[in-house]
Amino acid sequence: MTITIQNETIALDSVSQLFPAAIIKYADGTITPISLEWFDEMANQDVNLLHYAICVHYKDEGQRPSIFPYENREKLEEGIAELAGQLNPA
Repeated sequence: MTITIQNETIALDSVSQLFPAAIIKYADGTITPISLEWFDEMANQDVNLLHYAICVHYKDEGQRPSIFPYENREKLEEGIAELAGQLNPA
């Protein structure tokens, strides 16, 4: 089975993790994806939201993760709904 995110097709059998995230930048310059729950509950002035994203990590550890950015939470939720529709077709 394959999925398509922002016009990129991905074979699900190559995926180890697939998750939505807030991409943040800490005051020291470190950039990292964090869970939406953590961002909603714990984010403070020490972090800056860069964007939201769907993150894909691959079973092949040599393959860099794919990060699909979304300009805001609403667009991310639309992307998640589209992805869910591909995983659970009617």
